[in-house]
Amino acid sequence: MNYIVAIPYDVGLAESIGKKGSENGITFFNRKEEGNVIVCLVPSDPDEKFYAVAEAVTLADQVVLSTKEIDSKFGEALIAAKLLKKRVIFTNENDVSTIAKGIDYEVTERDMAIESIMRYGKETNNTAGEEASSVDSKVSVMLDRAFPVKGIGTVVLGFVRNGTVRVHDTLYHNSGKSAFVRSIQSQDVDVTEAVRGTRVGLALKNLEYDEISKGDVLSSEQVGNVEELSAKLEMTKIGEEEIRQGKRYELVSGFIVVDAEVLGWDSNTGVIRLGLAKGVPLAKGNEFVLIRSYMPRIFAKGEVV
Repeated sequence: MNYIVAIPYDVGLAESIGKKGSENGITFFNRKEEGNVIVCLVPSDPDEKFYAVAEAVTLADQVVLSTKEIDSKFGEALIAAKLLKKRVIFTNENDVSTIAKGIDYEVTERDMAIESIMRYGKETNNTAGEEASSVDSKVSVMLDRAFPVKGIGTVVLGFVRNGTVRVHDTLYHNSGKSAFVRSIQSQDVDVTEAVRGTRVGLALKNLEYDEISKGDVLSSEQVGNVEELSAKLEMTKIGEEEIRQGKRYELVSGFIVVDAEVLGWDSNTGVIRLGLAKGVPLAKGNEFVLIRSYMPRIFAKGEVV
């Protein structure tokens, strides 16, 4: 089973869980444990690039929060986890039972974090269900990096978000071009297929590395770029936001980061219409968060309708 975990503000904890891997705004720490794979997502410089916190939390299934310091940054990460209904694992330095009400959470000792992370799938009996649903689902791989490799061609790194990607599959890039999957690697091992939640490297044919940007998607069915969308919005009640036409925010969904302007807002239905600074591959059902300039900066979750 694959576990994708966000650790917003504790590099030391991530280092105790996994081995440092690639970095692209987010630093990846990887660990194989009892046939399972844990990938920890740690924002490389959250003070300068706060959007990376939103990237990590929207990508992850679980969020690990250190309670060494209960400060505004801790609060922002907790609000984001609540909005996105993520399971939260707290370290046990401080009591957070009061502020953690209403979420799925667990408290653990730091050296027991791996066990807590892996308990999620076992307790919810997700293993069989994940793989079964993965086989039947449409394939979607979100990309964060692309580069050329001599003798191989274009290689991309990313996460399998839905379905199962297999060697010799033909997938569609959000530009409209198709790409042939030459080979797949996961945790530096060649594999013939990769299920949902797998951190993968794909060697591709028919698509050049410089045609690929962070946040792009490869999918079994064409997902095009959109420059405008409508979404159902849910906002935190902490520091409530007054949304109105013309306001600008930062929209983050996985590796997608784009400036967004409010084109319309219906407070009765909670539906917002956003114009995006560039085309991005967002489709119906995709979730995102909105970031504003003051705390809590992550103040809303949206689902594309």
